[in-house]
Amino acid sequence: MALAALSILQGAAICGQATGLTWALVQIWYRRGLPSLVLPAVAFFVAFTVRQLCEVAKQQLATTYADGVVRRLRPEVQAKVFRLGPAALNQRGTGSAVTMLIDGLDQVKTYIQTVLPKMMDMTFIPLIALVVVWSQSPLSGIILLCMLPLLFFFLAILGLAARDRSNRQYAQFRKLNTRFVDTILGLPTLKMLGISDEYEDEIHSVSDRFRKRTMSVIRVALTSTFALDFFTTLAIAMMAVFLGNRLINGSVALFPSLLALILAPDYFLPIRQFGDDYHATLDGKNALQDMQALLKRPEPAQDDSLDWEGWGPDSRLTVSHLDYTYPTKPQADAVVQSSASSSRYSSKEPGPAEREADAESAGTVEPALTDLSFSFHGYGKIAVIGRSGAGKSTLVQLLAGFNAPSAGSIDLDGHRLEHFNAPAWQRHIAYIPQTPYIFSGSIADNIRFYAQDASDGDVEQAAGRAGLDDWLDSLPERLDTLIGEGHRGISGGQAQRIALARVLLDDSRGILLFDEPTAHLDIETEYDLKQTLLPIMEDHLVVFATHRLHWLSAADRIIMLDQGRIAAQGSPSELIGRGGPLDGLIEQMGGNQIAGYLD
Repeated sequence: MALAALSILQGAAICGQATGLTWALVQIWYRRGLPSLVLPAVAFFVAFTVRQLCEVAKQQLATTYADGVVRRLRPEVQAKVFRLGPAALNQRGTGSAVTMLIDGLDQVKTYIQTVLPKMMDMTFIPLIALVVVWSQSPLSGIILLCMLPLLFFFLAILGLAARDRSNRQYAQFRKLNTRFVDTILGLPTLKMLGISDEYEDEIHSVSDRFRKRTMSVIRVALTSTFALDFFTTLAIAMMAVFLGNRLINGSVALFPSLLALILAPDYFLPIRQFGDDYHATLDGKNALQDMQALLKRPEPAQDDSLDWEGWGPDSRLTVSHLDYTYPTKPQADAVVQSSASSSRYSSKEPGPAEREADAESAGTVEPALTDLSFSFHGYGKIAVIGRSGAGKSTLVQLLAGFNAPSAGSIDLDGHRLEHFNAPAWQRHIAYIPQTPYIFSGSIADNIRFYAQDASDGDVEQAAGRAGLDDWLDSLPERLDTLIGEGHRGISGGQAQRIALARVLLDDSRGILLFDEPTAHLDIETEYDLKQTLLPIMEDHLVVFATHRLHWLSAADRIIMLDQGRIAAQGSPSELIGRGGPLDGLIEQMGGNQIAGYLD
């Protein structure tokens, strides 16, 4: 409403400015004295000042409003991403999420602060100018009125074409970001496998397609600008011809004819500016729609009613006939997911998530986990093993509450649960993925991830128990040393030890979930980390997913998955050397990794 009021005032100022200028020109035409120009000049400059002040006020108002929208959107989108969990983030693509949260919010701000004032100008200023022109020259008013639908027609037709092309271009932009981020994250693996050059060519190919789409959008936008300018010029030229002939014939006076001619460009200007700015801010419009689509995505249900004191030596968790099928992704994410699927650089077989994405692309849905039944009692170390893609990570994410099972029953110390997304359960979980999240800050800040109020002495003690002392002794500032986001400046083993220190700092968490914590480490670092991990695992329920067979010697129980189903489960002595599925897996993966275990 404030923008509308300012646009109406600005429209009146434009008419006042044109009136003052016309008045002065007519006085000059009739060779009046200089004093006769004072009043027209004052009227012109007053109207001009009001017009510029209205423009500044509208920009300030729109910018303030846009800042407010972005301030509201940012935490909403971040909270939504957090609530949806890592599975949804992986499905969407890391690069796409980064694009939306960083570039997208800036584009939304530009879109709002640019388009809103122009929409108000296009609504009110032409109407005010038309009324004034019609009152002075009805013929000029008819010409302007007849030309308006033609302008809107071309604005709509070319705007729709530009919108469609821009949508495809924005999808390509998200795809490029996803491909680029995935490639950067996997660069060490690509170089190790000797295929980094292939991905360099792929990035170049995707970038070139994005460039071509961008040029296509620009061509349509320029065509739209040309059409608006052409018909604007044509309308003003028609007015000038008709008014000139009638002035020669003496059928009209100079003042109304000149006023109509001077106001004509300002009549068309808001429409032209809206067209130009609309094309220039389409990325912001697409980003806003992308965020709205994300905010509308259904979230995993959360059980706030669970009253549970935590895991103890007598606790029991029983899961019966659990199934899980990845939800169908939103249509808006199809292009991005296709990119993420095609850009995987791992040499492993496709996992359940990957198989699910490929199945969805083909129009089918394949269950990721099927008919899982198991029970955990008291403290112990449970190894979830299987080939790559067997469903190990999916099961760990279900236990962490990031996903909700499609079917099955869950009993936790007599509490019937539909899923594990319950604050009372998650408060007692420490989750360490393959690549723990390290944020920009000091080492101490990163260790305080679960316990923000921990003292410096407790942080020092946790770091020592996690095996960080030797590394910290080599740093002048020890725990106050700053590290970069994404564990820039530190090794993978050091990042894992920081994650372990987080767990040790908060001893209230009795359940430890490890999703292949040593998968990307060299064998020496993995061995050292294993020696640190084993004492930490005592007096906890530990579920660790791994495909490294040497961990079996440390397990109290083994659950072997094969294509989303439990192929075997039991203690190591019950499964190893019995000629069952586990022996087959050991033989295929190299049984010498646990040589001597049966002795």
